[in-house]
Amino acid sequence: MTVLPWGKRAEPVKRAQELLRECCQHLDLEEKVLARSGRDWISRRRWMNDTQEMRRLIYYAALTAPGRDVEASHFPPRGRIDHEAYTGAQLEVMSLEDVVGHKLDHFFCRLGSVEVSGVYNAVLAQVERSLIEKSLKWAKGNRLKAARALGLDRNTLRRKIKELNIKI
Repeated sequence: MTVLPWGKRAEPVKRAQELLRECCQHLDLEEKVLARSGRDWISRRRWMNDTQEMRRLIYYAALTAPGRDVEASHFPPRGRIDHEAYTGAQLEVMSLEDVVGHKLDHFFCRLGSVEVSGVYNAVLAQVERSLIEKSLKWAKGNRLKAARALGLDRNTLRRKIKELNIKI
C-alpha cells in the first residue's frame, strides 16, 4: 500500500478542498466549499492508494450538492458501513427520483464489478410492492379506494397483491 503524500489527518481535507476548487473550475460550477460534515467525512476515510478515488468522490459530491456547501450526504457511500454519507439527508425534501437514485448508486457501488442480471425487474418489484402496501395502508385496507388512487383496476390490484404475496 502506498500512503498518500499528504499523510497527516488534516492533509486529506486540504487536498479535498484543492480538488473541489479544481473541479468547480473544470466543470464551470459556482465555487463550492466543504462544509463541516464534508470535512469530517473526508478526514475519517483512509486514503491509501492515490488521488484518483478522492478526485472521483469530490467530483461526484460537487455535482450532487445543490448549493455552495458540500456536505457528507453529497458523497456516495463506499461500502456497507458508509451510511453516514446519507446521514443528514432530508428525505422529506428530496424528490422520489433523487432518493431512488441515491439508493441505486449505493446498490451499484456495493456490487462493484460483480456480474448480475435481473436488476431491472427486482427494483421494479420492490417499488411496486412498497407502493401497493403504502396505498393499502393509506386506504385502511380498502382495495377499491387503493386501486383508484393507483389508477389500477380493482382486479389488477387484487392480482398484484396475490403475485407479490402482500399481506393486508
